[in-house]
Amino acid sequence: MKHTNTNSSFWLNTEEEFDVLTGEKLQVGKDLHKLSGVRRAISNFVNITTGENIPVKFSSGNDSYTDGKSVVISSNIKDKDFDSTVGLALHEGSHIKLTDFTILPKLNSILQEGGRINFNSIMEKYDKTDWEATNYAKGIVSQLLNIVEDRRIDYHIFTNAPGYKGYYHSMYDKYFNAPIIDRALKQGAKNDSTKWDDYLFHICNFANPNRNLSVLPALKDAWKTINLSDIKRLKSTMDALNVAITIFNIIEESIPKPTPPCDGKGNGQGKQGTCNGNGQQSQQPSQGQQPKQGPSGGPDDGTKAKGTDTNDTTDNLDINKGGQQTPGNTSSQSPGVPLTDQQERSLQRQIQKQKEFNQADIKKSKLSKGDSKKVEAMETSGAEMVKAGQGDYPHAHFNSHISKRKGLDVLVIKNFSKGLIDSGLYYDLFTNYRLQQYQEAIDRGISLGTMLGRKLQVRNESSSLKNSRLNKGRIDKRLLASLGFGNENVFEQTFVTNYNDAHVHISIDASGSMSGNRFDKATISAVAIAKAASMIQGLDVVISYRTTTHIGNVHTPCVIIAYDSRKDKFSKIKNIFKYIDCNGTTPEGLCFEAIQKEMVEGNTKMDSYFINFSDGEPWFSGQGEEYYGQYALDHTRNMVNKMRDRGIKVNSYMIDGGDHGQKNFTHMYGKDAQNINVQKLIPLAKSLNNMFLKK
Repeated sequence: MKHTNTNSSFWLNTEEEFDVLTGEKLQVGKDLHKLSGVRRAISNFVNITTGENIPVKFSSGNDSYTDGKSVVISSNIKDKDFDSTVGLALHEGSHIKLTDFTILPKLNSILQEGGRINFNSIMEKYDKTDWEATNYAKGIVSQLLNIVEDRRIDYHIFTNAPGYKGYYHSMYDKYFNAPIIDRALKQGAKNDSTKWDDYLFHICNFANPNRNLSVLPALKDAWKTINLSDIKRLKSTMDALNVAITIFNIIEESIPKPTPPCDGKGNGQGKQGTCNGNGQQSQQPSQGQQPKQGPSGGPDDGTKAKGTDTNDTTDNLDINKGGQQTPGNTSSQSPGVPLTDQQERSLQRQIQKQKEFNQADIKKSKLSKGDSKKVEAMETSGAEMVKAGQGDYPHAHFNSHISKRKGLDVLVIKNFSKGLIDSGLYYDLFTNYRLQQYQEAIDRGISLGTMLGRKLQVRNESSSLKNSRLNKGRIDKRLLASLGFGNENVFEQTFVTNYNDAHVHISIDASGSMSGNRFDKATISAVAIAKAASMIQGLDVVISYRTTTHIGNVHTPCVIIAYDSRKDKFSKIKNIFKYIDCNGTTPEGLCFEAIQKEMVEGNTKMDSYFINFSDGEPWFSGQGEEYYGQYALDHTRNMVNKMRDRGIKVNSYMIDGGDHGQKNFTHMYGKDAQNINVQKLIPLAKSLNNMFLKK
């Protein structure tokens, strides 16, 4: 059976290896960004459906699948069975929310209480000790409990999150409705009434529309006891256990006492009948088996369940697609026809999958320790891919031609940390070789920022202006005497002026051409602003770096949000900013677009600024597209205008640019674009002072 992802068809092509979130074809090898995206998607599904903040993590080989704390998923991003994987994650999450995991460890004592199970009968029937009889009953009851409990918690999702039914259908198709399971049910396989395994097989597949309730004695009674059509009556794991115990007693009573094998002398009985005088076993149908006709292979004489029982429906559980009532066995094949050896092997493999499912022991592809460390760092950093640059723009080579741009993936790292540096994920973004040089620039910025902060502390103060001799307001007592002379302007008013709260986003070009003095001065300026802001109330600062990196062999634009005063301590700048290095090209507008939602809009109560440091024109090549020329200039201009439309004041500083560069720089950033000499920080400081102190 080929499993498809009908519920994810809008984002996943099942014929090739595609990203489950974007629909894009995957590169060869393990893509950790895609893995992270899958984990986030499934985590969201689990948390939405369960209403609980349940962790979702990748298998590492040391994870417990039944600890009641977390959901474990496979690390195989190439698995095309994404829908069934989601269904399995939802199933496990529901266990965490609804299953009482304390019952199984104390199952021995529960079974011993109140004589609910006749252990004496088991001891006599199978010649077992008390301890052996207890373990025998516990082993079977625990399997029955898993089956009943699974149906109970699945009903919860079906009724509380019906939009996710499709994922459950895919899961049931994979584990319970495989073609070999259908064939085995239709042909009346697994019909040995002396084997608990055969009973468990049929009970496990009660939700399959091909179930045959007549293939074994007491099977119909077990069906009525579970009563899938009213599974909602089971409110707890203990309720499910009570059903499991009842089924155990019903079937255990129907299983005949084992008979001793033939002793070779014609004495005793074999598994399938009595011994003949030659010491050989004569073939007789066992209890529950239907006698077959002759070699012609005609149909059995027994009857098949047709779904006519009062309780013969799975409508309320809605496991079957469409939720329609289905009959039991409707196969045109003759029941009792044995499976071939190959079919039997296939059936055993599928039964093993079902057992692993019921025991929450499904084997899942592991993530190596190294990759686990990287994914953890990625998750902690909030790294995500954002699409940018889509739309109609001039052709990169022929400005007269308009091209439809599909857009490029931009990596946005929202939480810069030392752990991300140490992970080795983005080795070309960071350095260990210029730490002293960068540290000196940071220390210089802190020193200048302290002086700047003292000047800007006026923002903390309110200014008041009292106006007198007005025709309204409070009476100025000093002017009361003039009322007698017809003067009515004896009132005064006090006007108080405060600075608005402000948000500053500083974006630094970290391309390779910025290396050296340019990058040092940009760093000094940004650190100075951040330091000054730390001394002032109501002034928040974000510092981001824009550059490019390689993800595998794919050249990718990147934005590092390195500092956010709303959540980071200023010490972060002093301790780890020195590791950020200059590299790559200049994906100017692409990066601006990728972080649009991270910017704070300006309004009557909030001043919002965007300060840009750059040394050249935008340029990027990768992912099958070229980003330069008029296209890149126009796209960057559009992104800057979007900022202004949102009430953000834009100040852009071009570092050491020529006349030609200045023309294009002005085209992108407008009249506020400034060409500055990085050797002279005083003009920059004055510009910033005027900007922050302007009301």
